[in-house]
Amino acid sequence: MDALERRARVGIVGSGFRARTVLRVLHALPDRFEVAGVATRNAADRAELAARGLPAAGLPGLPAPAYASVPELLDGGHPDLVVLTLPAGAAQPVIRDLAAAGVPVLTETPAAGTVEELAALQRLVDDGACVHVAEQYHLEPLVEAQLAVAASGLLGPVTDAHVAVAHDYHGLSVLRRALGITFEDAEITARRDVRRVLPSPSRSGDPEDLALVDTVHATAWLDLGGRLGTYEFDDVQYRSWVRSPALLVRGERGELRDDVVRYVGADGQPRRSVLERVAAGGAGSHEGMFLRGYTLDGQWLYRNAFRPARLPDDELSIARIVADMADHVLHGATPPYSVAEAAQDQYLQLEVRRAAASGERVRTSPQPWAHGRTCA
Repeated sequence: MDALERRARVGIVGSGFRARTVLRVLHALPDRFEVAGVATRNAADRAELAARGLPAAGLPGLPAPAYASVPELLDGGHPDLVVLTLPAGAAQPVIRDLAAAGVPVLTETPAAGTVEELAALQRLVDDGACVHVAEQYHLEPLVEAQLAVAASGLLGPVTDAHVAVAHDYHGLSVLRRALGITFEDAEITARRDVRRVLPSPSRSGDPEDLALVDTVHATAWLDLGGRLGTYEFDDVQYRSWVRSPALLVRGERGELRDDVVRYVGADGQPRRSVLERVAAGGAGSHEGMFLRGYTLDGQWLYRNAFRPARLPDDELSIARIVADMADHVLHGATPPYSVAEAAQDQYLQLEVRRAAASGERVRTSPQPWAHGRTCA
């Protein structure tokens, strides 16, 4: 089979929740991906993998080759790329080993835990390692459509954005893109407040009772001179019934507030448009259950490249980052999220937490990854 036609062979390191989700996404798209194998030190997980796969989110798994170590995965599975689902500290030596073996890596977020580790990871890329980061929140269907509006010029030059869609570096990644910035310096003020709120469902199901729980509500303001970014997130916000995601982007000619866009047309008259979610599987639909995409005034802002696979929005974004990495490795396509971007987002998170802890204004400074390379 020609290299441009064959499926990407993807290896996975780890067997926790994230690995199980990636494995489920790969199995849901057999025309694109082949599971080269899963490396895990957990003997029980290896046995489960060989017998019936690793269930994710209450859904059954499919069997996959299981290996006790990364070298065994490389020797037996021959992956085109490896997805690391390890914590930042544990991932660093594995990334170095895979880089030395010439194997492309898509590593879990955060890319590293400290500024020094982030700089060392960028040096590895500068020396020729093919390493990218599995940051997918900006690729969730609605968020990608919202960011497309922000970047389209419809709102005019963006002056401020308020993002409350994901925690820490994930939310800051979306905020950077909403503002249209990369490595610009910012003055940061932040606070973290303990509050009480109703509990959220967990990965395993609804809360057992509705007794109030403690949560930390984080807010940060990033002043970039002519642009202001506000980051906000509540610890229980994911899956919450009473805390919803929100995204606001303002420009000189209009604003986007969640799914509503207000702007002034070329004729000088006000316009109000709505981001429309187009999905199959509703009443009277016999197409199956899948998302087609998002439109604005009839124009597609996001089209689901993985239809008709039955994947929720967060797993569509995981499919996208893995597919982008595979297309880069196999076909030389534009690479996905770089180590430099991931390093900047993690750096901003560390500075936000420093500002919140000190109660003082913090100013970021230029970092070495700002002028680093990405893998060729």
